[in-house]
Amino acid sequence: MNTNNIDNTDADRGAERSQNENSSVNTDVNLANFFNLKTGEVNVKSLQPEEINGYLANVILIITRLKDLFYNSENYSFKAPLEESFDTKKDFCEFLDELIFFFNALKRKFILQHKGINATSLSIDPTESGFPHFTDLWNFKKDHESAAAQLDMLPPLDDIVKNAMNAIFDGEFPIREQLSYAKYNYFSYIKDKKSIISDYKMNKPVLIGEKDGQNLYKLIFYGFDERYNIFHFYSMLLTQNSQSPKQLRQDGSHQFLDEIKNYYKQDLFRLAHHLDTFDHEIHPKVIMKYTLGPYYSPTTINEEHIDRLIKMEPKNPFLFKFQASGLVSIKTIKESSVVKNFFNSLFGYANSREIFSDKFVYDYMIVPFKLKQYLRDKDETGKPAKIYGLLEGGDLIE
Repeated sequence: MNTNNIDNTDADRGAERSQNENSSVNTDVNLANFFNLKTGEVNVKSLQPEEINGYLANVILIITRLKDLFYNSENYSFKAPLEESFDTKKDFCEFLDELIFFFNALKRKFILQHKGINATSLSIDPTESGFPHFTDLWNFKKDHESAAAQLDMLPPLDDIVKNAMNAIFDGEFPIREQLSYAKYNYFSYIKDKKSIISDYKMNKPVLIGEKDGQNLYKLIFYGFDERYNIFHFYSMLLTQNSQSPKQLRQDGSHQFLDEIKNYYKQDLFRLAHHLDTFDHEIHPKVIMKYTLGPYYSPTTINEEHIDRLIKMEPKNPFLFKFQASGLVSIKTIKESSVVKNFFNSLFGYANSREIFSDKFVYDYMIVPFKLKQYLRDKDETGKPAKIYGLLEGGDLIE
C-alpha cells in the first residue's frame, strides 16, 4: 500500500481522529519575539513540510562539525582564543551537545509533517538568525516536563504496531497509529534526558585557585537572546575576596549571579564594567563569548549578496557563522589611601577596579567547500574570517 497517496476523505477522517491526540503536544505561541527589531515586520516563517527534514539534518550536521572543530581542534590546527590560559572548549562542547539533542528531538517531533498530518509546524526566524524561535525552546521545555505523563496516555508500543498492521490489512490508512508512534518516539527520546537546552542556564561556579586572599572562580553560562533568536555562550574568570561571608560556590542564590542574568545581553565592555562595580568583593578578570549564527539558506530571507553566494552551491546551499569575542583585565587599580579604604569598606564601595583590554573579535564560517574556495579568508561582506569547508561526505576541512 502506498502511504503517500491517500484521498482527502481518509486524510480528513485521520485528522478528526487525531485531533485530541495532537492537542497534547505543546503549541502555545509567544509573539513577543516574532517581529524584526529593525523593520517591525513579522519575523517568523513556518517551514513547508518538504523543507523541515532537510533543514534539521543540515543544522545538526553543521553543529556536530562545529563541536568536532573544538573537541578535536588539533586535527584542524584550530585554537580557541585564550585557550592556553583559560580553556573552556570542553564546556562549550557540552553546550553544543544539548543543542544537537534539541534539534534531534525536533526531527522526531516533526517526522510526520511531510505527510501533511502533523498538527504542528516548525517555525524559524528567517531574517535575524535562521534558527527556531524562543517559542520552540519554551514548548520543548514543556514537552520535556510532561513527557512521562504523555507516554502514560499512549497505548503500549506493541499495541500501536499491531493496530497499524490491522488497519493496513483492512484497507485503511493508519493515521492515528502513525501519530501515536511519532508521539511515542518523541516523548520517549526526551523523557530521561536530565539536562536539556533552555533559554538561560548557568553552571555552579567552580573554585579553581586561591592567592593573596582572593578566590579564583570559573563561571559558565549561556543564554538565548530572543531579540535575535540566537544563542550566546559565556565563560568567565572572577576573583572574590576569600573572607567574603557569601562565597559564589555556596549553595543558594547569589545577587551577583542574578545580576549576570539580568545584564548579560549588553555589550561585553558594558557588562564587564557593570559587574566590576556591582559587588565590591567580586571582580571579572576574563570574559569570553561565543555567538552561534546566523544560519543562511534558501529557507531564510536573505540580502542579495547572500543569495548570490548560496546559489553558487545548488547541492547544499548554506552559510553558517559563529563568532568568538572577549576581553581581559590588564591591570587592577587599588585605592592607596587608608582613609578611603576604610570608608569604601564601610559603605560597600570597591577598593579596587579593573582596567580592561579592548574587545577582541574573531569571525568564523562553515560553508560548502565550493564557497570556501570562493571566499578564501573573507566573509560575505569582505571582512577577514577563518572559513571551514564542508565536503559532500560531511567532512570539515580548513
